Amino acid sequence: MPSGDRARASTGRGQVEGGVTQALGATLFEEVVVDERGAVTTAAFRRYHLPTYADTPRTEVHFTPTRDAIGPLGAKSMSESPFNPVAPALANALRDATGVRFTQLPLTRDRVWLGLRDHAVAREV
Repeated sequence: MPSGDRARASTGRGQVEGGVTQALGATLFEEVVVDERGAVTTAAFRRYHLPTYADTPRTEVHFTPTRDAIGPLGAKSMSESPFNPVAPALANALRDATGVRFTQLPLTRDRVWLGLRDHAVAREV
């Protein structure tokens, strides 16, 4: 692979890995909380758990050679591509593992635990 192609692939891989990490934050940790006055109480990073390298699983990135007739030099945009599938994939994995469908983000430990508890109580009735 010519060195320019390797550099573009490396840059693209970094974009995908960063998008996946950002999506993990939104899916697992981040929540906009509004108080009784309508003010956002989670407006500062210190109120969020931002994903770190340790929070991010190994991400395999594969590219398919393609060209876009509209993009400059055949380039395609990909900014949201790695972000969009993360929440549905994690929610579906939880559904497969537990039998419980989670429909509210973030998928925090407390929210998952309460969902499992409520599902178990409902099955007892």
